[in-house]
Amino acid sequence: MIDASRAPHSHEMIRAFVRHLRDLGRADTTIDSYTDILCRLDRTLPEGLAYACADELRELIYVDTRRPAANALYRAAVAKFYGWATDENDPWLDYNPARHLSPVQVRARAPRPVTHEQLRDMLARAREPYRTWYLLAAAHGMRCIEISRLDRDDVTEQDTWIRGKGGRERIVPTHPAVWAAVRDLPRGPIARRPDGTGRADRRQVRERANWYAQTRLGHRDVTMHRLRHWYGTYVHQAAGHDLRVAQELLGHSSPAVTQVYVAVAGGAKAAAVAALPLPV
Repeated sequence: MIDASRAPHSHEMIRAFVRHLRDLGRADTTIDSYTDILCRLDRTLPEGLAYACADELRELIYVDTRRPAANALYRAAVAKFYGWATDENDPWLDYNPARHLSPVQVRARAPRPVTHEQLRDMLARAREPYRTWYLLAAAHGMRCIEISRLDRDDVTEQDTWIRGKGGRERIVPTHPAVWAAVRDLPRGPIARRPDGTGRADRRQVRERANWYAQTRLGHRDVTMHRLRHWYGTYVHQAAGHDLRVAQELLGHSSPAVTQVYVAVAGGAKAAAVAALPLPV
């Protein structure tokens, strides 16, 4: 809900921007992130987003104590918002203070898959529903938002229908371990709220699954996203290092994004070095 308690100066404009993003089919995660950032900025700026100047925005976007990726997200949200607000076909504002904001340099991320040992232990000791959620992330590469949208009827012994980011859909072959975990579940959402009724949202899946892995199972550095990195790494290897296959199975629009999820499988680098035909 976007009201005066969240965005005291510009809540109507932010609501209209959110409707615009939904009309464009933007992912729920993107919309939620942009909304949170814009509401926070509207509360912080002296006269809100509607009357902000470029210097005020720079001070709130380029924060040294924040990770570069977070600063980049702030800049993207602000740039998109003001670009929409100053669209000549339906303008809310006559001046774009974000027009000359510099891009944020973000270092390329390295893939960080969980180890085989971590995954083996998680699947051996996790109770339900967490074990099934971990399986869906590691055996099907599913994001938390995709797990939250998954229904029992979306999974057959042969295929699993996944509703991904931005309204994109994909079908992946069902892993036997996933089928064994879900075949006897009742119809309806695979991921339910803690009381067992209703569908869990992406945030509940992510926070509950991460908390259980880190606190109950003792894997302090494990997250659901690292299980997806494990999937990307080993499905790429199993596909004969065909990046296009990994891209489709992960549901990425670009192979450049897929490369972030594909680590060199354990032992491959050592084997490559050992096989060098050095003349010694």
